[in-house]
Amino acid sequence: MLRSFCFSSLILCAFACAPALAAGKEKPPEATVLLDRMTTEPQQYGGLSGREPKRLLVGFHYTDTHTFTGEFGQLDESLRPIRVGTLYGNLSPATPERSASCSFRVVFPDRSMTFNGACEPETLSGSITTRLTPIPLNAQLLNALSPDVSVGQYWLTKTGFRAALKSAGHSPSAEMTRVRTIPLTE
Repeated sequence: MLRSFCFSSLILCAFACAPALAAGKEKPPEATVLLDRMTTEPQQYGGLSGREPKRLLVGFHYTDTHTFTGEFGQLDESLRPIRVGTLYGNLSPATPERSASCSFRVVFPDRSMTFNGACEPETLSGSITTRLTPIPLNAQLLNALSPDVSVGQYWLTKTGFRAALKSAGHSPSAEMTRVRTIPLTE
């Protein structure tokens, strides 16, 4: 009986693994694809985030005069992806009375991050709002009563993008600015 079960399991495993073996080369992980695409975007900005040296990277292209789409990446000090996703945003053009403002959002399975601020040719700056996405029903109810939100500030530069991609062995460039996150409390 046990032999029959083991043999059946082995056959089932062989059939399950066959497509992966037949496909040949494995596909790169989604994070790698998004980071590679980010490096080809016409608009690229970067900087440092938090107490630990995490690197924020943003790359995007305009889809029309008021909207843009692209990629967002948060890397650790060893340049490994912590969080990578697709961003969608809106741009309000500059007027003589005010500078251009932009807003973009990145949604992850466990949280969403909204960036609001000023958009200049060389910098993006403003505030980040992070909301956790609760999964269980009771957590959703608690989140509705007392949302789990944190806010912070960001300042990303065009030259900071390339500096953020340098290895951790090098000291960060002066263009790499720190971003601070503040949890909201009642």
